[in-house]
Amino acid sequence: MCIKVKFCPCNFEDELEATKGKLREREDLEVIEERCLLYCGQCLMEPFALVNGKNIVTGKPEELYEKINQYVIEMRQGVVVK
Repeated sequence: MCIKVKFCPCNFEDELEATKGKLREREDLEVIEERCLLYCGQCLMEPFALVNGKNIVTGKPEELYEKINQYVIEMRQGVVVK
């Protein structure tokens, strides 16, 4: 199962490049950049990504990879209802 991780390119542009790079290295994830994810205003306020449609948010850009990874693990274990 390929998991889609979507980013808004305006969301913490430079700060999230390392996170996007680490996610792109994974074969189980598809990293997509979409101009508008319909979370208006959130782009400017906090780092986030949509993982299979679930909004994953952190307070700091460097924390986003770990939070996404934890969510993916929970999905695979069936803890998260899709």
